[in-house]
Amino acid sequence: MINDPSGNMGGLVEIALSQRDDIKIIPDSLTGFSRTTHYHRGRVNIQLHAPHEHVKIMQTVSERWRDVGLIAIDFTQPISVENNVRLYCAHKIPFIMGTTGGNRISLPHLVEASEISAVIATNMSAPVVMLVDMIIYAATNYPGTLKDWEIRIVESHQAKKQDISGTALTIGEIMKGLGVKFIGPENIRAIRDEIEQLLMGIPRSALGGHGWHKYSLLSPDGNVMLGFEHNINGRDTYVDGTLKALDFLVKKITEGSKGQCFSMPDVMHG
Repeated sequence: MINDPSGNMGGLVEIALSQRDDIKIIPDSLTGFSRTTHYHRGRVNIQLHAPHEHVKIMQTVSERWRDVGLIAIDFTQPISVENNVRLYCAHKIPFIMGTTGGNRISLPHLVEASEISAVIATNMSAPVVMLVDMIIYAATNYPGTLKDWEIRIVESHQAKKQDISGTALTIGEIMKGLGVKFIGPENIRAIRDEIEQLLMGIPRSALGGHGWHKYSLLSPDGNVMLGFEHNINGRDTYVDGTLKALDFLVKKITEGSKGQCFSMPDVMHG
């Protein structure tokens, strides 16, 4: 079950999965549109159900498909994240949540209190996941090394992205383990203006889908600076990571996993 295939990421995932013989895409999907409509890009004509139908359609879908290995893949909208997770848990549908937004602290607890397992990640790209894992290693093994250092994050995404980068927020939070003074969104500058993006060097072809991040750290006395960046054009790397997460979750479910919330590092390690 792909929610929502009419979006950029959901549509690319739907195309990728439609090429696999071991996957069946069901013809129902959750969407944020105010009215029910249809979507047809891959092999399946999918009915997109408006929010007022979500509870009813999830009940129907769970009864019809759960016994044959139903898994939901969620690339909807940040405002829908928590409601969708509650629906998946209530109807015992394992899921992969690639949508950013929602309370990232409470979401894993909802899964852990349920009878299903899930993969929840702010970034599905394997190379970026590797970078995040490296920063976690540094924060764990060098705690306080950058005590009272300032951090500034600049992130650029396509103009349609509504929220601040979940990856930027995640890395900022991890850096606090090193002693860095990360408050939250106040430390992040989100660029959505296409002219400014072109001046940054982002290819025109990537304006509709990219993720550029630059992290700058400054010592309290101003004499030492550290920095790193990760830049992605297009969405192929996120699709590849989503497919890895799907195969990982299927494996875990086959092994009997219940009430476990996995991250992308878990996927890559597994």
